[in-house]
Amino acid sequence: MERMRAIDRLHPGVSLLFFVCAVGGTLLLEHPLLRLCSLCGALCCHLALCPGQSKRFLLKGALPLCAFAALLNPLFNHRGAHILFYFPWGNPCTGESLLYGVMSACLLLSVLLWFRCYAAVMTREKGLFLFSRAAPSLTLLLRLCFRFLPAFRRALERTRDAQTGLLGPPRTKREALRRAFAAFRVRLRAALTDAVEVSDAMRSRGYGLPGRTVYDRFSLHRRDRLCLLALAALSLPVFGAYAAGLLKFSYFPSPHGAAVSPFALFCAALFGLLCFFPLILQRSEVSAWRT
Repeated sequence: MERMRAIDRLHPGVSLLFFVCAVGGTLLLEHPLLRLCSLCGALCCHLALCPGQSKRFLLKGALPLCAFAALLNPLFNHRGAHILFYFPWGNPCTGESLLYGVMSACLLLSVLLWFRCYAAVMTREKGLFLFSRAAPSLTLLLRLCFRFLPAFRRALERTRDAQTGLLGPPRTKREALRRAFAAFRVRLRAALTDAVEVSDAMRSRGYGLPGRTVYDRFSLHRRDRLCLLALAALSLPVFGAYAAGLLKFSYFPSPHGAAVSPFALFCAALFGLLCFFPLILQRSEVSAWRT
């Protein structure tokens, strides 16, 4: 399955807003229809964004954890009006507690999938770009750290390979430890020297001077503005209905609240379109290229 690319080409702020709306709606909205919409959208987006990792992640990690969470709730939560059976130790298992456990498992799985989709879309470069204006010094420090750690590791491996080539493999653990400390000392001295050179180069290029402009790789295009309007149109009615108390749902003592009414179905349709927004964007882009 080809990896979805349409959402990768959006402005990082638009992508961040989508994930904030999706994860925020998943956490806030307790109605079963909306949680199922979030789960289906997160699962489909994860299959499209991480096609090679979905099966392993679901079968070996997420699904067993969610099944355990769903079955664990009836063991400790005995509230509810509909008793299904009694455990051997005498406590009842109610349909409401079982339903609440299943919905909690859906919530957990949806959040895990959404965060994995976020990690696939919001790369380190995009994250640093979003916060470079608000905290430039912290962003620069993070950039230098992200660059320094892999480079230091590669240089340390080259130094250890050179030691092995010149002196042969270590014969004792004490010798191996001594060589490791020596390699670390050499690379740390070289790293400090490189840091001084980087500092001098930044100072010579005018870093920190007032009025200095910053190059931005990402810019807000017409498509990004249209996506912002679409996200606002899909999310604001749903969150407004939640703030007004129109989507409240309670599982105990019996499920009650916003039932399967036309308004609840309308909000579920809007939230479903929001959760499937990356797939809709990808399909529209593919259709535009084919025509």
